[in-house]
Amino acid sequence: MKTGNVVTVLDIGSTKVCCCIASVASDGTFSILGAGYCVCLGVKAGIITDMRSVERSIAKAVEIAENAANFRVKTVYVSISGKKIKSTIVSAKTSIGGRFVKNEDVMQLLSLNGIEDDNYDIIHAIPIMFSVDSQHGIKDPVGMVAEEIGVNLNLVSAPKNQINNLVSCLSRCHLEPAGMVLSSYASGLCVCDESTSQLSNIVVDFGAGTTSIAFFYDGVFCGSEIIPIGGNNITNDIAFCLNISKVSAERIKNLHGAAFVSIDDAKSNILIPVMEDENIIDLQQITKSALNDIIQPRVEEILNTVKKKIENSIFKKDFANSSVIITGGGSQLTGIKDFTANILNRTVVVKHTGNHGIDSKIQVENDFSVAFGMIKFAQMTEFGASGHSNAINSNVRSKIWKKIRNWFENSW
Repeated sequence: MKTGNVVTVLDIGSTKVCCCIASVASDGTFSILGAGYCVCLGVKAGIITDMRSVERSIAKAVEIAENAANFRVKTVYVSISGKKIKSTIVSAKTSIGGRFVKNEDVMQLLSLNGIEDDNYDIIHAIPIMFSVDSQHGIKDPVGMVAEEIGVNLNLVSAPKNQINNLVSCLSRCHLEPAGMVLSSYASGLCVCDESTSQLSNIVVDFGAGTTSIAFFYDGVFCGSEIIPIGGNNITNDIAFCLNISKVSAERIKNLHGAAFVSIDDAKSNILIPVMEDENIIDLQQITKSALNDIIQPRVEEILNTVKKKIENSIFKKDFANSSVIITGGGSQLTGIKDFTANILNRTVVVKHTGNHGIDSKIQVENDFSVAFGMIKFAQMTEFGASGHSNAINSNVRSKIWKKIRNWFENSW
């Protein structure tokens, strides 16, 4: 492992906060120096609903990671998600008069002049492909002779108030944002390895509060959809139908739950804790089929919504034969791979954090897939591994953080 820069990432989800401190190297490797994990109760479907709860969760997760790494954190890359996040494809062209394309020409093309929104700020501006005159599908036009160059950009933007609330939470924990990363983008970076980087992949992340869909074309993130339904909805269904606590429902789901009802489920019994009086808890038996009868409709709803999002996407033709990579906490549900393949009618692969040979002496779980993807994003940013994509993102981020700092300073 080569010595590199130390970066810290913070994944703020609907049920947990994950913090990772990592040493990243220019050769694409990284080592986890410290990791922290804490329950989070102040986020719903990616939106902060309780600032103080989120602040406490962030502080606790960072503290655990700092103690493990023996390192004090000042800046963090932080995740962002939610149904109001927008991913839009925009095109731009510029004439250069029949000469060699310079790096400055590309940066001018990617300057985003005239793209403004009073309610949204851009968090990612990712070049999908360039064009040189009538030639399309160019990855890097620098050095080519052209009359005109063009680009298709994936602009990911988030509501300004959502960004401001997130930055406010970080500031109260004495942390400064180094960058903001869309959770679905990070999940894709984590699970799309070298064997899939030259293919078109659809990454479905089954989170607690949301289910996200990310489209990767030849390894480039070109679009995203977010569904405000996730694993929490399944847990709530179990708690309501069986009249048990959400804590018990989550435990039963993880131990005995499956994506669909099988023939053998009727033969298996499980015990559930039922509150009979105020201070008396009794155990009752139900069959696994009774449990999975509750789970299956919600899983079907999520997967059918995913299917509709894919079929209605502008990428429908480009991803017609693409396989689906599923990840996230919900992807650990028994039978989810086959059930997803049946509904989407596609090849499905399940990938978790544990599938990656990452240099780490720190115990990490599958819930760290977004965090690990954020480390890869930070690595690209620190070492410029993403070329023009990194340059434009740096430019955009600097504008965003300048606005945010001004806003925050004027608000206190």
